[in-house]
Amino acid sequence: MSTPRRRRALAFGEALIDEFPGRRVVAGAPLHVAAHLAAGGWEVAVLARVGDDADGRAIRERLERHGVSTALLEVDPALPTGTARVTLHPEGGHSFTLPHPAAWDAVAGPEAVPAHDVVYFGTLALRDPRSARALERVLAAGALRLVDANLRPPHYDAARVRFAVTHADVFKASADEFPEVARLLEVAADARALFAFGPEWVCLTRGAEGAELHHRDGGSWEIPGERVAVVDTVGAGDAFLAGLVDALVETGDGAEALARAQRAAVAIVGQRGGFPDREPGRGPSPS
Repeated sequence: MSTPRRRRALAFGEALIDEFPGRRVVAGAPLHVAAHLAAGGWEVAVLARVGDDADGRAIRERLERHGVSTALLEVDPALPTGTARVTLHPEGGHSFTLPHPAAWDAVAGPEAVPAHDVVYFGTLALRDPRSARALERVLAAGALRLVDANLRPPHYDAARVRFAVTHADVFKASADEFPEVARLLEVAADARALFAFGPEWVCLTRGAEGAELHHRDGGSWEIPGERVAVVDTVGAGDAFLAGLVDALVETGDGAEALARAQRAAVAIVGQRGGFPDREPGRGPSPS
């Protein structure tokens, strides 16, 4: 009996260093999603760009430790590896300052896009025309398109949000982001309003209050939140999304997808950092 082929994914977009007060860590939503899918047995490559610097080398090393292919990770000879300055708010939550341009704004993409089952991106991948053009070529190759709104002011506008939604098969936004998505698209603040733009699945996450998932055939599912000890919320949405698409591709079942997604998110908020706490074939990984 032949061994089933591993599912394959490309994660496109920002590869950067999060700069917290007192520490710097490898980060970026595409990197987190890629690492979680790899931990779940997927064959994953990150299509991004880093600088020819120590931060770029740290990103490459971190991805390789998590079993993520860096064959498509480009090196820019001039632009630096991207950074995100993280501001922690006293009332909870955080915000980001993302200098532009950075290396990940200039992704060129391979001459031939490798075969893949799923491609992931968020609106940050669209902030610069160079990477946006590369993304369009990748999307033309055909695959299930997994999109996270991931709105980061001021790096989005109505055109970028519309592109993201119309090129999504699975679209996720947080409950905080969704009113802004609806405003920019000039639709009602109802997840099902996005089906007119093309997605098959629309998911809204509500943090500690759970999440909801809708299918364009009318199916809807909800899952309540769980009381957990929170260490760090950075990357929780990325873990959630990886769990969601893993289940959707495997089962196509909305209830199972939400349950698997929530398990992934609960696990990540109990640790420091947005990467899975175990690397393939290894013990716990450092933050």
